[in-house]
Amino acid sequence: MRRLTCLFVLLLAGCPDGSASLISTSVCAPGDRVCRTDAALVCSFDGSAWEVEPCGDGETCSDGACVGPGLVIDTETLAPGEVASPYEAVFTTLGGEDPLAWSALSGEVPAGLDLGDDGVLSGVPELPGDYVFGVAVEDAAGATDGRDFSLTIHPEALTITTDANLGAVDEGVALDVAFEAEGGIPPYGWFQLDGDLPEGVTVNAAGRLSGVPTEPGRFEFGMRVVDAEEPPGFADGDFTLDVSLRPLVIVGDNSFTILGFSIVTLPLLTIVPGIPLPYTTQLEADGGLRPYTWTEQQLPGALGAFIPTGGIPANLVMDADGLITGSVTDTSQVVTLGIPFTGIELTGFFFFAQVADSQTPPETAQALFLIPTLPIAIP
Repeated sequence: MRRLTCLFVLLLAGCPDGSASLISTSVCAPGDRVCRTDAALVCSFDGSAWEVEPCGDGETCSDGACVGPGLVIDTETLAPGEVASPYEAVFTTLGGEDPLAWSALSGEVPAGLDLGDDGVLSGVPELPGDYVFGVAVEDAAGATDGRDFSLTIHPEALTITTDANLGAVDEGVALDVAFEAEGGIPPYGWFQLDGDLPEGVTVNAAGRLSGVPTEPGRFEFGMRVVDAEEPPGFADGDFTLDVSLRPLVIVGDNSFTILGFSIVTLPLLTIVPGIPLPYTTQLEADGGLRPYTWTEQQLPGALGAFIPTGGIPANLVMDADGLITGSVTDTSQVVTLGIPFTGIELTGFFFFAQVADSQTPPETAQALFLIPTLPIAIP
């Protein structure tokens, strides 16, 4: 009979004290209250059963009644922040009587952040780092609670500050561009992600783009910068670089203009009758698209009147790349040309040459060249 009575009680609400003693006609005394973990048990008005009163969220049963918790900070963790970016975190509690008053208890709150009386931690972080500090709360009844929190402030986001359009540079002219970034933790490292650089141009780990571009066109490429944070932060950027062709011109160490024509003076050629002395010189051009092709041309009519024996002298040969080699022992083609209104005379071999670049169609330039001579007579 005792086991049947307890079984009956357990099926309804469970034996409140876990005993197996004999209960006669009543299960409990009307109005009695006992506790279960998540509910209060109240004896029915006729003592025949225990009635269950579930406790609410955050409540526990004590002395037969559901009660709320004491004042407890229930914020578990704080989300990380970032230097120079607005930050806000709200501390919360279980229990306690409003109003609540919050304060920093110990440790170091990140510079730029303040904890308000309302439990809101806000501001703009100024310095990166890992911070540990205590937070305390007090309710209207004087109950208090406190706990320590850790907060990580990451460096300001790493960004590339160099303009995406690197502008236009000239083919054949030295290039030197420094990529720049800010944020993260220096020092920075750079490398090319994708795309193409002009021939003759490279980029190093310090983010310096340098070299002498040898091909024209628009070049598009991607760059990545990484910092010294653990793990490293990174930022990517896409860039364009335009390499333009400069006008094709013939150049030389000594040049001037006469009668509307450019005259380029080449190195001195010494002539000793009967003794062939070797001679070598290189014609030079700039701009256009390399490689160049050189050809000798007939003297224009205006020049022909002043230079009757123009042309590269016999036994000198000019290659297509503008290299002139050979030796001269004959002075019969030597011409002396006076420059009007200057009193200056030029003596030597005069010839007219043209240079063409590799564009289609090619760009060309022409000039009059002088190989000055120094005849030496042998007695």
